[in-house]
Amino acid sequence: MKKLLTVLTLTLTGVLSANAGTWELSCSGCHNGSLAPTKTTLLKKYHSKREFLAAVRKATEVGKMPSSLPFESAADELYGGKTAETNTTSKATTSSDEYSKYKRFFKPLPALPKIPADNPLTPEKVKLGKMLYYDPRLSRSKLISCNTCHNLSLGGDDNQKSSIGHRWRTGGRNAPTTLNSGFLRVQFWDGRAPTLEEQAKGPLQAHVEMNSTPKIVVRRLKEIPEYVELFKKAFPGEKDPVTFENVVKAIAAFERTLNTPNSPFQRYLLGDDSALTKEQKEGMKLFVKYGCIACHNGPVLSDGQFHKFKWNKDLGRYRVTKNPKDKYMFRTPQLLNVAVTAPYFHDGSVNSLEEAVKIMARKELGKEISNEDAKKIADFLRSLTGEVPLEARVLPQLPGNNPE
Repeated sequence: MKKLLTVLTLTLTGVLSANAGTWELSCSGCHNGSLAPTKTTLLKKYHSKREFLAAVRKATEVGKMPSSLPFESAADELYGGKTAETNTTSKATTSSDEYSKYKRFFKPLPALPKIPADNPLTPEKVKLGKMLYYDPRLSRSKLISCNTCHNLSLGGDDNQKSSIGHRWRTGGRNAPTTLNSGFLRVQFWDGRAPTLEEQAKGPLQAHVEMNSTPKIVVRRLKEIPEYVELFKKAFPGEKDPVTFENVVKAIAAFERTLNTPNSPFQRYLLGDDSALTKEQKEGMKLFVKYGCIACHNGPVLSDGQFHKFKWNKDLGRYRVTKNPKDKYMFRTPQLLNVAVTAPYFHDGSVNSLEEAVKIMARKELGKEISNEDAKKIADFLRSLTGEVPLEARVLPQLPGNNPE
């Protein structure tokens, strides 16, 4: 295992880089013609950088856009003639930061994950999905919503060892965050759901969670006229759009917008050398040198693979595949916003980030690391905390009516 991790770390040296520009990473995902105007449309509408930034300021003032995005840098690329690659390469070349060489191991977070062809992202669908995410009437008891266990004010989880569901039951595993979940290759700790759509079906029906059924969900939604109209707008042309499949499609569409840009580390990768403290930069270096990067890589610092972590009696992926080789195998968790998603591990048994770092180094890398190094790595991990989109965490006004 140690040799494999060493090889992977060395391989990653050459394949992970941050050469994309501000527009591609922070803007292009939403400005795709569906959620917001494309680059071409904007250039036709606003003839100068000044006009563009004036429109941006107006949009941020009324809450249509988050104020923290790098608008000036994006405007420079749009109107200043700088290409994304040239701009980023120039910053890397002129940087005096001694730690900048470690940037090549990491990948900035794009604005949006890949959108599946059978569930295109539209404003109408995202709006509907947000309302369904927050609506407890999808659960049998009418008390539990997606946001109950994946609270967008608490880092996309509930900070519990194991979430409390229907009739105070628990499922035995820690709730992963929904933030940036669209970038994951598979969902759940054991990877039993390949997509966000399939993942959404699970908690809705699990007896220890929302304990509902497709029939209950659809019947209740059809009894609320406002929802019927919203489904018609989100799924135009369908004769009967209020279906369980469309419910999970809408929730998944909303979840694909729950991405957290503008963390200190994202700003650092994009050229702001002052975004991290020296301790955090030192932690980044140790994160690479100890080999953490072998499994925790890519835009959300998860390779999406399954690795053996024998921690308690939970058999992990084996419960899905029944393959003996999958005993104690778990999907690599993402690390974005890890500082606000304690407790850690699949059973939520560790509350300290520093302690989690030391345990993982010992069990996965075979290395005992000092308290000082663990603190530096934990400080680096705290720089991965980004901003939850304002629109996502503002409670929606749900339609009235109380269906049986």
